[in-house]
Amino acid sequence: MKSEILSWRQLTGRSLLAASLLLSVVLLGLTERNYAAFRETLRHIQFEIRLVEFQQIESQRALLRWHARASGPAPKVPSSLELLDWHLRSADGSVYLGFYTTSEIEVALAPGVEIPLEAVVEGNNFAKLRRLREESPGGAVPLRFDGAARVVFRAPRGKVSKIIPVVGVFTLGAMGER
Repeated sequence: MKSEILSWRQLTGRSLLAASLLLSVVLLGLTERNYAAFRETLRHIQFEIRLVEFQQIESQRALLRWHARASGPAPKVPSSLELLDWHLRSADGSVYLGFYTTSEIEVALAPGVEIPLEAVVEGNNFAKLRRLREESPGGAVPLRFDGAARVVFRAPRGKVSKIIPVVGVFTLGAMGER
């Protein structure tokens, strides 16, 4: 008779084990749903790089300012965005105009969020830019912005990040334009 009746310790142990198993399955399902939403956000995010200002500061230095605009659906999970390093090249990639970086700008990821960026082109890179502008009809030069963005998702057990490419082509107008 004793073997058929479970002691309260055995019953409590089995109940706790079943509750732990059920809680684990629920948390796993929620986590997977959040990761799926994060992957969906990554799949649809796009960037538009828009030059907002070109200013020649000195005879051998120029300041360029851009807005990097992220577009896509509103993320279903809390996410943030950080633009990392980028390179400036001629549109065909034949002329390299330098490596630049942001200063730890991190923003909440939302549709239409804009991140301001700037770079000072000087020295040899400025000479290459000047040569490109002189060789182009009307001084208008198509340039390519190649960079990377880190998208960070706040998961239940910490942060998960993914680095995605950011590429934009824009035209730098004739000398003297701002």
